[in-house]
Parts: sequence; C-alpha cells; structure tokens
Amino acid sequence: MAATSRPEMSAAHPSARRRPRQQRSRAIVDSILEAGRRLLAESGESALTTNRIAERAGVSVGSLYRYFSNKEAIVAAICDVATSHDVAEVRAAMEAREERPLREWLVSIVDYQLDRHRRLLEVGRGVYREQHHAFSLAQRVGGGEVERHIREVLARHRGEVRARDLDQAAFVVARGISALVRRALEESPERLYDPAFRDALIDLLLRYVVEET
Repeated sequence: MAATSRPEMSAAHPSARRRPRQQRSRAIVDSILEAGRRLLAESGESALTTNRIAERAGVSVGSLYRYFSNKEAIVAAICDVATSHDVAEVRAAMEAREERPLREWLVSIVDYQLDRHRRLLEVGRGVYREQHHAFSLAQRVGGGEVERHIREVLARHRGEVRARDLDQAAFVVARGISALVRRALEESPERLYDPAFRDALIDLLLRYVVEET
C-alpha cells in the first residue's frame, strides 16, 4: 500500500474527543495539530499549552476543546498521525521487496526501531512513554504480516541463516528487538540514544540469525 498524503488520526485512539468528518472540521483539527507540532519543535513539551496552540492555530480555545480534552491529547494525536505515516512507509517497504545483503537488512531493523522511538519521544516524551503501546506498528500493520515478510527475506538468504526453523526465527526477529527497545523506552529511555545499546542489539540479532563463516 502506497503512503497517502494525509494520514488521519485512528478512530479508536483516545486522543480524539470526536472524529472530524466535515471538511471544515478536518481543517480545524489539521491546523491544531500543525500548531502543536511547530510549538513542540520550537519550545518543547513543557512549554506547550492549549491556549498557545489555539492562538498559533488561529482558532478559539473552545473550538480546540471540541476535539481535544487537553494538550496531552493533542500530543498523542500528533504521535498517532506520525504512526500512520510510519505504517504506510513500512507497508510500502515490504511490498517493494528490495534486495539487500542480509546483515545490512538486519542492522536496518535495529536502526529503524531506535530511530522511530527517538523521533516520537521528541514529539512528547511524557505522553509517548505512557501511551507508546497505542502507537505500535505491529498492531496496525499486523504482526502476522510483518513476520511473513521477515520469513520471506530469511528464506531468500537461506544459505546464510543459522536458524533451521524460519517461522520461529521470523517471530524472534519481529518481536524480540521490538520488545527490548520498548522495555528500554519504559525503564531507561536514555539507552535509546546510547551507541553501545545499539551495538548490543545488532550483535544479538546477528549472532542469532547469521550463520558463521
């Protein structure tokens, strides 16, 4: 599925007090989210207020509260839209079936996980750490779909793969690194910025997957 130009908030996500359906309502929500993104980039989460967002968006505070209960809901909605972009990119990458060396591809899995969580932490550290499960790629792309893609890649590199059971290997690759990165996010997010943590994850993955030569 190709990436769309305008991903929307997930209908089920608690960040949305009400889902905008009319063009004018969508325009108001878009302006609120864009104002929130700009203020976060300029001043950070601690300086964010609903009054400042409404002023930057050019809407009344009352209009803002029609769609969002507080500033945390706006930050969550920004993370939600970013996740929609990420889902589209992941699906497009899986469908592209780009041929890459196995080691390079495995390293890219680690780097993508770390980069994505760091990026969303920078949107709103407190909100993202508390609600990160709501922005899980596996839930939105489909864990089974991700595992099937990983198994296909491992099968194409069968001669280099240590694991005999490709189904199990795909599960470990799909879930294992994600689980470790999420645990670091919850317990000690500074690890996500530590090159030694990245190296440890890459070493763990390569030792499990790649046949020694």
